[in-house]
Amino acid sequence: MGMMTRLGMSNALLLLWLSAASALVVDLNTEHDGRSVFHITSFGYEENGVFQMELKDFVLLVPSSHHNEYTEEKTKNKLVFVLQHSGSGGVRIEEGTSEVCFHETQENVSQNDEIISLPFEVIADKKEFTWKSKISEPGSYHLYFSNCLPGTKIGFKVELTQYNLFHGTKVFLPAGKASLPIIYGTLCLAFVSSFVFWCMYLCKNHLYVVTIHLLMGVVALFKAFTLFSEAFEYHWLKTTGKPHGWNIAFYIFSFLKGMLLFTVIVLIGTGWSYLKPYLTERDKQVMLVVIVVQAMVNVAMVMLDETAPGAIGWLTWRDLLHLLDMLCCCAILLPIVWSIRHLTQASERDGKAARDAERLKQFRKFYMVVVAYIYVTRVVVFLLDATLPFEYTWLANVFSECTSLLFYVGTGWLFRPRGRNPYLVVGGEDDDNEEMDIEPVPMADNK
Repeated sequence: MGMMTRLGMSNALLLLWLSAASALVVDLNTEHDGRSVFHITSFGYEENGVFQMELKDFVLLVPSSHHNEYTEEKTKNKLVFVLQHSGSGGVRIEEGTSEVCFHETQENVSQNDEIISLPFEVIADKKEFTWKSKISEPGSYHLYFSNCLPGTKIGFKVELTQYNLFHGTKVFLPAGKASLPIIYGTLCLAFVSSFVFWCMYLCKNHLYVVTIHLLMGVVALFKAFTLFSEAFEYHWLKTTGKPHGWNIAFYIFSFLKGMLLFTVIVLIGTGWSYLKPYLTERDKQVMLVVIVVQAMVNVAMVMLDETAPGAIGWLTWRDLLHLLDMLCCCAILLPIVWSIRHLTQASERDGKAARDAERLKQFRKFYMVVVAYIYVTRVVVFLLDATLPFEYTWLANVFSECTSLLFYVGTGWLFRPRGRNPYLVVGGEDDDNEEMDIEPVPMADNK
């Protein structure tokens, strides 16, 4: 049987829908693992970077009827770690089963790759094994474990320490991510500035402020908190390889921001607060589904984030969470589509065609903005991180966050409180050329 593999990109998902890794010092504990090959971790090395591995409690499980057949000669070079070099994050094999030995085929292993074969005393006597390498050629390196003993299963505990050296200082972030603490700090200031400007604008136009405007400000604030905690998380990951608790703060703020963002998009799509002070039964059902599924995805992503990528089932959960996230993104488009259809029908049957046509135009703009945001943050950034040279993978993070900033600013601009906002026009006996200005709506009526 030929190689059956799953192809994956580099660690973009860790920053899009799985966010930051919990540590660059990787700990993996696997038991009864029958995979012939699986990916453990990836790291971008500069010249003179260091790869260090500590292996213990290695167990080889073999069929009882063939127990005595697995001698030193038979196991030699059959149980190995492969440190594979590539110029970028690139496409890589994630895991698979095959009758062909992974590390014995030239298409998988080249002269630039390092094969770390386990000594027989490690296999037979569970002795601890330590390996340390200094990287001579910069690039992105993928670590695999390859088991070329058919019918066997393995188990082990491994701790990986990976870092680059800059002027004698250890940097535990990959070469393409070392600048992320400063980048996230700068983006945090940008979102704080946007939040302050939004608050000033709401105060200036307080007569036309409705509840949805306040919720939009809260989303921007939690986004700033998320970037703040992420900046400190990456700072400690860079200097020590551990997040020192900042990953917990990031999880909390990211969860709240995600819940609020999807809720606000759904509410805007239904027209709640600025076109109508209530939600229909259909709107409530959509909101319930989106919030529940997003909560499940966020909780599961925390659990996945605290698990090493090489663990059994990690890929299945990653793909499932990605699918659920995309379904949520599609679900939040439904209220916008329904509003567009409603306005299209209304413009055809009543005498306010000019007003409804303007509203329809604005809703279509919002629909395109949301679609573009979803496509860029869920697809384009993923591809960027996979194809950029390893030292420029930080550009994918910048692109993702700048897209988010533009989305927040664009949505705020479309829905800003103003007297003649086509979204916020109250129906009345308009003539063909004029729209009635909005009357101030008491906040109590919108709750």
